[in-house]
Amino acid sequence: MARAKQSKAMSNRKIYQEIEHQLREGNPVAEATVIQTKGSTPRGEGSRMLVRSDGSLSGTIGGGCGEAGVIQKARLSLHDGKIREDLADLTEDISTDSEAVCGGTLRVFIQPWQPTPERIALASMLKNLAGGDREVIVHQIVQDSTPEDAHIGQIVIQEPSGKLLTPGQEFDLKLPDLPETRHSQLKKIGEREIYTERWLPIPTLIVIGAGHIAEPLEQMARMCGFRTVVVDDRTLFANRQRFPDATQVVCGPILDVAREMELSAHSYLVLVTRGHTLDMDALRVVIDRGEPLAYLGMIGSTRRIRAVFQLLEEQGYSRDNFEHVHAPVGLDIGGETPAEIAVSIVAEMVSIMRKAGTDTRPLVSKHEIHPALRPLPGKARKAAGRD
Repeated sequence: MARAKQSKAMSNRKIYQEIEHQLREGNPVAEATVIQTKGSTPRGEGSRMLVRSDGSLSGTIGGGCGEAGVIQKARLSLHDGKIREDLADLTEDISTDSEAVCGGTLRVFIQPWQPTPERIALASMLKNLAGGDREVIVHQIVQDSTPEDAHIGQIVIQEPSGKLLTPGQEFDLKLPDLPETRHSQLKKIGEREIYTERWLPIPTLIVIGAGHIAEPLEQMARMCGFRTVVVDDRTLFANRQRFPDATQVVCGPILDVAREMELSAHSYLVLVTRGHTLDMDALRVVIDRGEPLAYLGMIGSTRRIRAVFQLLEEQGYSRDNFEHVHAPVGLDIGGETPAEIAVSIVAEMVSIMRKAGTDTRPLVSKHEIHPALRPLPGKARKAAGRD
């Protein structure tokens, strides 16, 4: 089963926003975090679920009977205030009706939050960091076999440089290094086991041009966890009626806005203006700024893109300036309508964000044998009457 992923930064922000809200209302809550996975699981490490004092939930760690066991333990933690763990086993008999049949296990850390001033302040800090514009490293002690095991559940936050953002850590704690290639890890350091996560800023999609493609593009990107900014110089197109939920709608001279808007390594910029000349001019402005964008795409046919790049070369730009531009933009899904084109663009952006590589064939074609034709595990073979 493929993992249902979304922007972890956006998900974390919602969880800690709700934790802060509940604590300020005087209600304890229990947070369940996936700290380790084995085999095929519906959600990955860092997935979170919140169990409120009234039994309602926010977020998910995958659903099904595995999640039900976690919820039960979380309710116990709400009752007695104790930290717990659960090993959610998803290796069920494939003949059951559960949608959570994946064949793996989830190790889940369950921590109750009490409505104290210190915990409210920490929840507020985590909420702001999860929705912020900088990278942070978040450590949590999940096991501590020292005599004073009261440090279990303690959260320590660092900048990538190693600077502590949670002062007052009064105990000797060696923090693990998190490799640049990883977003999370579970590691034992001495007598303690520490779960570490890298929290990245929420990615921002900037759509230059608010025409017909921009509407579904902004909507789909927002559904995938992007902040969204839409830019156009026509009030008929760049307005809140057409983009009511966008993070920002900017109506102004396109090239001036392109020169002045905030860009970062977490910016995804797509050029879909009303004309190829304007696309090229905006592309030139972005190239001249030299910002390290996460993604830069420009709409157009192969013939028109070639003409644009040739013209830029004639104007003195080297191919190194635009070889990273995704043009024609999007994955080749045969899209024709604005919505279909938007799907292809968002799919390409997600593949870049998730570091999926260039092989974007259908998943079924990547396997040497169709999943339906693979040998069944022993229990499943018995259930199917094949033994």
